[in-house]
Amino acid sequence: MKRKSNLFFKTLNLLYGEGVLEDIILIGSWCHYFYRFYFSNAPEIPLLRTLDIDFLIPNPPKIRKDVNVPEILNSLDFIPSNNYLTGHTKYVHPELELEFLIADLGRGKGNKPYQIPKLHINAQGLGFLNLLQWHTIKVKYEDMIVVLPEPAAYVFHKFIIQERRLNKEKQKRDLSSAKEIGEFLLQSKTQQKKITDIFD
Repeated sequence: MKRKSNLFFKTLNLLYGEGVLEDIILIGSWCHYFYRFYFSNAPEIPLLRTLDIDFLIPNPPKIRKDVNVPEILNSLDFIPSNNYLTGHTKYVHPELELEFLIADLGRGKGNKPYQIPKLHINAQGLGFLNLLQWHTIKVKYEDMIVVLPEPAAYVFHKFIIQERRLNKEKQKRDLSSAKEIGEFLLQSKTQQKKITDIFD
């Protein structure tokens, strides 16, 4: 896991250095690392990390700089992998896979990816991601700032999508992590209020 962690942080640092990281949201299980850090190394938050790095592009995109993200990823030996049925591209490394996602709003675009010209990438549209983009926090970690979903929004999202998972192992993992983080949040009055506000 250490090698994967090193590559993960190298990727974040390069994206932050180019001004990309402030305009996108880190989602998925790598959030757990930063949630634990945000809550003063709380052991109740499971350090569940996978081979996937998922970034959410807010919809509509609000990208401030023109940055060639594929070139940045290529410098770390990520190779673009194209799905010729959908046109969506993810970036594959022997240690990690990186994917850009975007909330499918309204009728969505079906299987067609969303083009993000300023970043020179496309993003796969998925449902239920609007919850994550509407409620975010910024975590200062070492020399960078990472944008994450509010932990309460992350928990609600996991509960929503777990029952739609076709992969039973991922379904079980989603449910377990949502319960553990949710139970931890309920110990704080501040987080209780955020849970209620987001639920409403």
